Amino acid sequence: MNFYPLSIRTILAFLVVVITLTLMLFIMLFINKQTLLQNKLTYLQLQQTVTTLAQQLDLEIELAKQNVHRLKEYVSILKIEPGAKNDKLTFLQYLIAENIQFEDNIYSSYIAFEPRLARQYFDTYGKLLVVRKDIALRDTMKYNKPQYMIQKYSDEPNYANDPRKSWYYLSKAKPDIQITPIYLDIKDTKMSMFSISQRLYQHQTFEGVVGVSILVDMFFEDVENQKFGKSGGMFIADYQKGTLLSKLKPAASPAFLSATKRGSLNLFSNNELKRLSWKDILSQETPFQEIRNSDEYLYTLSTKKLKMLPWTLVGYQRTEELKNNKQAGIHYSTWTAIILLLVAIIVWVFFITLISPLTNLLYQTKNIARWAGKKLPNAQSGVVELQQLAEAFTQIVAQMTIINNTKVTCINRLQALRTVKAKQARQIEHCKIKLTKLNFENQAYRSEIQKIRLQTQKTRVETQKYKLEAQRAKVQCETANQTKARFLANMSHELRTPMNAIIGYTEILQEDAKDRGQEYFIPDLQKVHGASYHLLDLINNLFDMSKIESSQMELYIDTFDIAPMIQDVVTTITPLLEKQSNILKVSCDSALGTMSTDMAKVRQNLLNLLTNANKFSQKSTVTLTVIRDTLDDIDWILFSVADQGIGMTDEQIQKLFQAFTPVDTLPIRTSGGGGLGLAISKKFCQLMGGDIFVESKFGQGSTFTMQLPAQVDY
Repeated sequence: MNFYPLSIRTILAFLVVVITLTLMLFIMLFINKQTLLQNKLTYLQLQQTVTTLAQQLDLEIELAKQNVHRLKEYVSILKIEPGAKNDKLTFLQYLIAENIQFEDNIYSSYIAFEPRLARQYFDTYGKLLVVRKDIALRDTMKYNKPQYMIQKYSDEPNYANDPRKSWYYLSKAKPDIQITPIYLDIKDTKMSMFSISQRLYQHQTFEGVVGVSILVDMFFEDVENQKFGKSGGMFIADYQKGTLLSKLKPAASPAFLSATKRGSLNLFSNNELKRLSWKDILSQETPFQEIRNSDEYLYTLSTKKLKMLPWTLVGYQRTEELKNNKQAGIHYSTWTAIILLLVAIIVWVFFITLISPLTNLLYQTKNIARWAGKKLPNAQSGVVELQQLAEAFTQIVAQMTIINNTKVTCINRLQALRTVKAKQARQIEHCKIKLTKLNFENQAYRSEIQKIRLQTQKTRVETQKYKLEAQRAKVQCETANQTKARFLANMSHELRTPMNAIIGYTEILQEDAKDRGQEYFIPDLQKVHGASYHLLDLINNLFDMSKIESSQMELYIDTFDIAPMIQDVVTTITPLLEKQSNILKVSCDSALGTMSTDMAKVRQNLLNLLTNANKFSQKSTVTLTVIRDTLDDIDWILFSVADQGIGMTDEQIQKLFQAFTPVDTLPIRTSGGGGLGLAISKKFCQLMGGDIFVESKFGQGSTFTMQLPAQVDY
């Protein structure tokens, strides 16, 4: 049986590969077990950190509750007969200050008495006692000292009449401890906080509310500063509403979330985040789970719900970074080095004992062929190297003959090459002379380039100067605009007071003229009265526009039925329609439902649109249509006002919503107006999340459509 001859190198390579693969397989299995164990420990560390911080937050809420219970006991001081009321009030404020001095997160304590009890204790319509820390001393030792706290009280019962005071109305409705949603303290700190309060209730009678307020900045500080590696961190979200309560720093923001402001993102309603099932993630406590974002990055989450708040604490870190086991990597490198060392030793042994001797023998045999002159027989062997050795001996004689013949040819070629080399040397010398000339020319070009660079540098300096001047002009322009807005706001406020007085006096004069039988004064007084109302309307519009431009306009969100509001608008506008002999046609379903927005601004916009439609129509029909529609998963309310008046051109439509541009900008104006009504209406709609659209043809009438969301988030 004949076998194919194998090379010794082939056999050596095969053995080395087998040994290497065996050792690598063993090491990979060992490292895999170590990696799994390390990953479990890493997940446990993330879970324990989240659990520990959640327990810490629950403990802070529990301490705040204890402060509230102590405040309830302090109120009993007022019911003790001996002592003046002012002395008892001073002592009560001192106890309140002592109550919060050991709690860094608690910003203020308050006691609000029900108006009936305030009249009994203090002979005032209301009594609100507040002791708060000075926010300016927040980073000093004086921040928690009672002597540096600010003590305030109010005799006005505003808190008892304003449903937006959630700290009062939540506790009034329920007997147990109440925690308010996060709100902005506009009056004192301009910072976000939430309150923990409980009502005072005795003999089945509501007496008031006691509570404390906690700064969100300090409560969320540990959460927002927490960091796991390069890609991990923490955040808090409301598991009932889906609101992201804490903010995320840009450097530690995960790939699936981006929110640098608190409360700026809703995990349930955001279209890009819906697919991650945030309702299930936030409503369940999970040690760890993996999610994949839109960029295919895999993240590990660990969640823990707080006991007293409808909030969930979430820790996150990119899974790739979490599973990066440096210790396992060190072991892998060490074992790889050991394997490579063993393989090198095996190769070295085979090379020294077998390959090197055979290679030397083959090399010496080939050298002998230079002076040997006879042909050797072929040797039979199963080893490739020995067969090559035999074939080398048989080729020695033929090679010697070929070498002698080629020797003479090489000498002749060498002589010819020397002649060519001399010619090339002369050509090289000529080229060197040309190169010297080119160097002088290049030097001249470099001088010109240097001049051009200097000129370019001067141009850049001039350009920078012009940029600085343009930036300075821009800052001056913005300052002038802000000054103008403040001036208009102040002047509008100052003008409304005398205008209201003029309107009131004209009404009184009309009544006096009618009582005294001097009716001939009434038409003139009515003209003064109407002109005053018109001027007051212009002042109000100017005041609204100045508040909008200075970003001071606020929305007052309220939930109301749409149909009654429409009926109220129709009742208000009907007398104006009758003066123009116009008919108002209303299309509004009585079961249209409710909407949550600023009802005053919606009503003002409708009256403005109907007034404009009536102004440019006479003896015709004005149509008001109200419908509910759903676009892009959002519930919208559409208010359409159509008239059969003079209409507008495309050029007029383009300038329609510009401030101080009247709606009846025609060659001959048909009515008065300051040009602010439609501009303010459009700004109001945009503040409420909607807009106003217009369709018109000259001579055929116009249709204004106001689109507003049924639920305004503000």
